[in-house]
Amino acid sequence: MAVKKDYKDQKLAEKLRDRKYYIPDSNPEFLKEVEKIGQTAAHMCYQCGTCTGSCPSAPRSSYRIRLFMRKAVLGLEEEALTDPDLWLCTTCYSCTDRCPRDLAPTDAIMAMRNLAFKRDIVPRNFLQTVQLIYKSGHGVPNNDANRAARKKLGLDEEPETTHKYPEYLPGIQKILDHYRLKENADRILAEGE
Repeated sequence: MAVKKDYKDQKLAEKLRDRKYYIPDSNPEFLKEVEKIGQTAAHMCYQCGTCTGSCPSAPRSSYRIRLFMRKAVLGLEEEALTDPDLWLCTTCYSCTDRCPRDLAPTDAIMAMRNLAFKRDIVPRNFLQTVQLIYKSGHGVPNNDANRAARKKLGLDEEPETTHKYPEYLPGIQKILDHYRLKENADRILAEGE
């Protein structure tokens, strides 16, 4: 007897079942875009669950990478890109290392994030991190407490990064400017105020 999974959203649970393909809610181009950007054959995923089972975020959150792979295969673009769990992936590549089909679920997630960003669907904390990286070269800039801890450990107070070599910060800013990341982060955050 099959165990019924509870995905909380019953409408989504119905869409994820294998018995029927939901054409009205599906965008077949979504899978093609995910595969093109992510450079992985997401359509080959057979839903074994190895990715979710090896994910360090899964036991600590509602993040289930297998469901994102399924959403991509079914073309459920709206459900995938608007799901806040999309941003819980730490990009550790544990799922990619263990996938029995040699797929790269992490790269599929990164592709979906890129598609979400194009639609301005990005958590505020990620956008604020872009601003910090632009300003200091770090998502978490060095501070006095960290400097003291580094000194106590016998390390230089400043790590071997833009904190120690600020002359490299313009290069980081140039990359962010090229991709308009800072500009878009500023715009999206200003619109949300």
